[in-house]
Amino acid sequence: MILVAAICVVGALMFLGDRRGGLDAASYGNRAGFDRAAAKSNNLLSTPAHFVSDRTNGIEDYFFAVSENRVLKQKIVELEKYRDAYRQAKELNRRYEVLLNLRTEPEVESITARSVSVSRGPFNNNRLIDAGTSKGLAFGNPVINEHGLVGRVVGVSPDVSRVLMVTDVVSRVPVMVARTDARAMMVGDGGGFPRLEFVRGGPDVLKKGDQILTSGDGGIFPRGLPVGEARRGVDGVWRVDLYTNRGPIDLVKVLKFKDFTQLPRAEEVLRTPLVTDLLPAPPAPSAASHSPSASSASASSGAASSSAAPASSSSTSPSSAVPRPRPAAMSQPVAPRPQPATEAPASASPASVSGG
Repeated sequence: MILVAAICVVGALMFLGDRRGGLDAASYGNRAGFDRAAAKSNNLLSTPAHFVSDRTNGIEDYFFAVSENRVLKQKIVELEKYRDAYRQAKELNRRYEVLLNLRTEPEVESITARSVSVSRGPFNNNRLIDAGTSKGLAFGNPVINEHGLVGRVVGVSPDVSRVLMVTDVVSRVPVMVARTDARAMMVGDGGGFPRLEFVRGGPDVLKKGDQILTSGDGGIFPRGLPVGEARRGVDGVWRVDLYTNRGPIDLVKVLKFKDFTQLPRAEEVLRTPLVTDLLPAPPAPSAASHSPSASSASASSGAASSSAAPASSSSTSPSSAVPRPRPAAMSQPVAPRPQPATEAPASASPASVSGG
């Protein structure tokens, strides 16, 4: 320590006594030579100081490593929370994007809801969602998620609705095969794979992996909603591997679909014209109507004079009131004779009737 103090004093005196401004070029050269000669001794004196400093820093780092590790571990825990929240928000955002991009053909108004409760059992598969009549929901509205068809609304309240799952034992969904357009009925049995019953068509209308869609028959569901894929069960019955089995059903989309009258321009498509607008107007009556008394009078007159000429007998018969067209003019229409304004009196003679 005494040696170091002496060196510091000498260095301070040299610094204070430095008068480079009044030195000439030769003095600068001598000073440079002295610095080169003193560099080795300076390095020799500074090496122990650097060695001691490095060892002191290493010991200090060793003793304070525990506290630093504790701080770093706490920061890692906080960063892991941010990482998990980021992943959760990213997945939720992806599902929202999928739900928003879902389009029905034709497009139907819909709202997004969250599943708040679920009841499962061999005879009951229902869910509660946090949307009701306050958001415009009604009985029978279809419910889907980002994967496919979930079910339909069977009960509504102002803020909560009950959804009947397609796997429930009372669920019946008209479906079709996308490849062959064959119709069938998907029947729930309480499990995750509903049955396909009443399949129309031959034995080749269904194959493993065929996509099953809603057919729209009956007006319960819109046409074309994805349901699942066809699978042959161990019992030999065709079943549907639901798309909704691929993920949780916590976010759903409720379609405000009641019937097909909601489709665009339904009042024009479904309007039935009146029969009078399609059929031609009825023709006018072809002959004058006679009273029963006149007909009986002409019949008695014909019986009395059986030897009368054919012209007189034809004039008294009711059928002779309409003139028969000639054979050459059969293809041309015959104008009907207008009906008389007043009927012949009942006491009129046959001659007066024929004359009239």
